[in-house]
Formats: sequence, structure tokens, C-alpha cells
Amino acid sequence: MGAYRETHEDMAREAETRASFYRTLASLYFKELDQAGIDALSNEDLTATGVDDELMEEGYADMAAYLKHRDGGTRQELATDFAGAILAAGSYDDRRATPYESVFTSESGLLMQEARDDVYRRFCEARVAVDEGLRTPEDHLSFEFEFMAAQAGEQARALHAGDTAAAASALRTQREFHRDHLLNWIDAYCDCLQSCAQTRFYRGVAKLTRGFVHMDEDMMDDAAETLC
Repeated sequence: MGAYRETHEDMAREAETRASFYRTLASLYFKELDQAGIDALSNEDLTATGVDDELMEEGYADMAAYLKHRDGGTRQELATDFAGAILAAGSYDDRRATPYESVFTSESGLLMQEARDDVYRRFCEARVAVDEGLRTPEDHLSFEFEFMAAQAGEQARALHAGDTAAAASALRTQREFHRDHLLNWIDAYCDCLQSCAQTRFYRGVAKLTRGFVHMDEDMMDDAAETLC
């Protein structure tokens, strides 16, 4: 019984770590970094995270190398890159890394296509809602990451409470959403961001994102062997 409890506590901690990382990624795509965010990242040793993924290590290294040379113009430079690469500000012909699943999965390349409708349906089923005041489609990458974080949090809480059925249900929700709404476009998206980002920082963010999304598939598969 003790080993069983320890295993589930370990799984709960892993789910909490995954939730935290998804929220970090969500914040990087939702809006440009403010000075506090830049300072916080600069004070972390991004090259000593101990992550067991080569692509994520490369991403951290790129971000750290950029921040190592930060100065009074860093915030503006990053804001400009975020606006150009992710918000597509001032771009009318060139492809930009606008973080909407519909843009990367529909033939039209437009917002509010089938991907958004299915994400909206799944959010409703999970009783999750995007703040209407944001006026942003539900298939924004930040919202998809936040959904994964919320479900990983539910999984962790259920494991701490000893409710393996609820934990398994939350894990199934994550795996299905991850398969249908992250793995299906994350490579194309990160390719686009790496090609149009002007700073090494956001090229590193693209590597970090791609690496984690693929690594998380393996982590969830491992958890499913115990829970599902």
C-alpha cells in the first residue's frame, strides 16, 4: 500500500509540474514580455534546467544566450518581435506565426474554422470558458495550453485525493486533446515561428515549445500505463 501511495504521489507531482510548464508556455504566447517577466527569466539559469530533451535544451540555450546580452532596449526589441512574428503586425503577404490552430489546419488559413469549433465544444464539455472580454477565438495556442494545464491540475488533485478514476478521466481528456489539437499543428507552427522570428529568444521559445509538446506525449503515455 505504501509503494502504491508513493507512486501516485509521484504521478501527482509530475502532473503539477506539467501544468506549471503549460502555463509558462501559455504566458509566452498570450502577450509580449514585460520588464518583470524579462528580469525573472534572466535571473533563472535556463542552461541548468536538467530537462531530458535535446530540443528543449537548445531552446533554453537560445533564450539564455539572448537574455545574457539584455540592455535598455531588450523589452522593446522583444515586443517588436512578438508583434511582428506572433501578432502579424504590419504583415499582409508574408506568413506569420499567428497562434491559432484554425490558421494552420484549415484549407483557407483563416480564423474561426473547424478547429475552433471543436476546441470550443471540448471546453464546454469540461466546463471551461474563455473570458468573453478577450474577444479571442478558443483555438489560440495559449488557451489550448491553459486547458492542458487545467486538466493536468485536475489529474494531480485527484491523485492526491486517492481518486484514481477521476485522475484517469482527466488524463484521457488530456491525451485526446493533445492528440487532436496540439500534435496536429505544433510542428508547422513552430517551423513558422522559427523562420519569422527576428530574435534568438523567440526562436528558442519555438524549440522549447515543440520539444515539450512532443515530450509530453511520452509522459502521458507512461502515466496511462498505470492509470488507464
